[in-house]
Amino acid sequence: MGFEKQLLQFMASPSYHPMKQHELARALNVDSKGRRAEFRHDLYDMEQSGKVVRLRKNRWGLPEAGNQSAGIIKIMANGGALFIPEQEGESEIYISDRNTGVALPNDKVSIEVFHSEYAARKRERRSQSDLRAEGRVVQVLERAGNQTVGVLKHTPYYSYVVPDAPGFKHDVRVDDTKDIPQNHKVLVKLNKWIDPFKPLTGSVLEDLGSMDAPGVDVDSLLRDAGIVEAFPKEVVDEANRISGEITPERMEGRRDLRDAVTFTIDPETAQDYDDAVSLEPHPDSGWLLSVHIADVSTYVQPGTLIDKEAFKRGNSIYLVDRAVMMLPRELTTKVCSLNPKNDHLTHSIELHISPEGKMLGYKSFASVIHSKARLTYTQVQKFIDGQADHGIPDIALQRLENLIPLVRKIRTLRVANGSVEINTPEIEIKLNDRGKVEKMMPRSESKEAYQLIEDCMLLANRAVAEILIRSGKPAIYRVHDEPDEEQWASMGMELQALGISALPQSRQEINQAVKLASGTAVEYTANLAILRNFKRAEYSVTQIGHFGLAFDDYTHFTSPIRRYPDLLVHRLLKAIEQGRELQISGEQIESIALHCNETERKADELERQSIEKKRMEYYSDLLNAAQTQTFKGYIVSIKGKGMIVELPGSLQRGMVTFASITSDWLEANKDMTQAKTRGGKVRFTIGDEVEVALAKVDTARGFVDFVLADQVAQPRRRERKPRIQPDLKTGQPRHRGKRRRRR
Repeated sequence: MGFEKQLLQFMASPSYHPMKQHELARALNVDSKGRRAEFRHDLYDMEQSGKVVRLRKNRWGLPEAGNQSAGIIKIMANGGALFIPEQEGESEIYISDRNTGVALPNDKVSIEVFHSEYAARKRERRSQSDLRAEGRVVQVLERAGNQTVGVLKHTPYYSYVVPDAPGFKHDVRVDDTKDIPQNHKVLVKLNKWIDPFKPLTGSVLEDLGSMDAPGVDVDSLLRDAGIVEAFPKEVVDEANRISGEITPERMEGRRDLRDAVTFTIDPETAQDYDDAVSLEPHPDSGWLLSVHIADVSTYVQPGTLIDKEAFKRGNSIYLVDRAVMMLPRELTTKVCSLNPKNDHLTHSIELHISPEGKMLGYKSFASVIHSKARLTYTQVQKFIDGQADHGIPDIALQRLENLIPLVRKIRTLRVANGSVEINTPEIEIKLNDRGKVEKMMPRSESKEAYQLIEDCMLLANRAVAEILIRSGKPAIYRVHDEPDEEQWASMGMELQALGISALPQSRQEINQAVKLASGTAVEYTANLAILRNFKRAEYSVTQIGHFGLAFDDYTHFTSPIRRYPDLLVHRLLKAIEQGRELQISGEQIESIALHCNETERKADELERQSIEKKRMEYYSDLLNAAQTQTFKGYIVSIKGKGMIVELPGSLQRGMVTFASITSDWLEANKDMTQAKTRGGKVRFTIGDEVEVALAKVDTARGFVDFVLADQVAQPRRRERKPRIQPDLKTGQPRHRGKRRRRR
């Protein structure tokens, strides 16, 4: 670059003070129009590479290396951004709108830290250590993505796209709209953007359809996340070539369990069944509980097109109106699924369980089964509840009569060993044929029937993890670390604020706190307070145990149809059983673990967003209706500006701002657990039940505001009529207090 050396030398001078672009050009005698264009390009390229930085008021200078930090920028829908440092232990930094530069949501950026001017003006009254740290984006190190989804708009002069993402505040100018009508959702590829004073531009890649068409909203979420629901044609073709025939080659080394009474238990809407169970008396007393998992690894070989696509996806994604599968349905529903009345290849874990429910031993082996019945959670729950119309075949019923009390003992032992038992609330949404919410309610999955299968799967996963550990070979595990000191403290503080006298420091103490809250008005909020102070479970090559389940060794083995780590575990387990080396290193497994952690986080976020989008749409329609509705909710947290209230019927959250409560002047206490009046009287505490009405639903930015129900119908204050007195000079009435216009 022609001007780079000159600029660096000039700015490095001790006498240099930050200048604007035209001042720099004049100081370096850049006079001709052509040279000024070259100068401008060089300056922007140097900014992009981090050699110079754009400072306040569009002035330029050299970066201060000791005052910079790298991390991710989270742009907030209501203004400004948060910088999350890469380096552990560093604090998050606030970045104002004017200092985000050319950063877009979730970009990796380098920022320069400074103290806000507002705080600096108060330096006489405050120490330097009290000043609020802020940051400005110096350089975009890595874009989070080069595509976005939004609504296409046309003007007489140009077209632009309004991105869907709440934190994406820049419209995208597009030239060739491919004759796509206005208000269609489109996928846009973003062009390089280095100058915040010029518009962000892009090109339209795909028309997703009218923004109001059924399913387009969820299509948009997927495309914005870079996910294509349909499988590539070559992957589908490869899946269609795979036969489910039980050949002699596939039977080699397998145990034939086709005569055993095996059965599946799944949700009524399930389309593929990857686990079955069987139960028989053990010859040495106790029970032989067997868990049979679809042997997906026989059909999906490493390095195939299906395998590469499955790894890329990492897991299936379950959205409000569909499931985006990890494997093609041509394979999962036809070949691998353990459909009843058919022979299927499986991998079995045989568990020796004592009469008291303790696991005494286990074996793993390749097998073939013939499922005798396909049961649903609803059927099993009816049987558990003593209802006669369950419709379960006698052959399976005989096993259930023994399995149910056995699993109850297994679960009791697990809880006694410290397994944390918290019911996590979930929402179930039923849509009509127009994609609108028809019904919304807390998920009422048959609880004990679901737990029946859950505990069988937990035992199988634990047994497989122990086999992997014993082999001494690299493997992948499902781990869950315990809360850190800050999380323990926060958990205890929130429980105390709810009136629960508990300061948990262990699993057992968490369960004690759950029992103390059980059946009280704050049970729901207490469970949330505990859960939000947990770490996230993830995949790792290092076995550190599972805190929540109280297992020293744990992995994922039971869902190879929908989770890639389970498929990998099947391959590792087979290699151990057959005494051969699997051609995969610990470094490769670690890379798979990190990738699957990321795809799992993305799947969870997409599931949350798809539910949130439909739920927001539902409440927006309610708000636009003529009649005001009120809802029972619970205060789940206190913020600086108000209280976050959650409606248990839909899990919708919204803020009741302190400003909307006209009966009192309120503020949050130091611990953010109570709202107090100026006089110190406690008006609200997290966990309190309140009745609220909708005040605002912002579907674009994704938030809801509530108002307390008793504030909705407040009578209007009577307007005071101006007092009228006669003018002493004219005798005409005049309005007291009305100021005469000064000329």
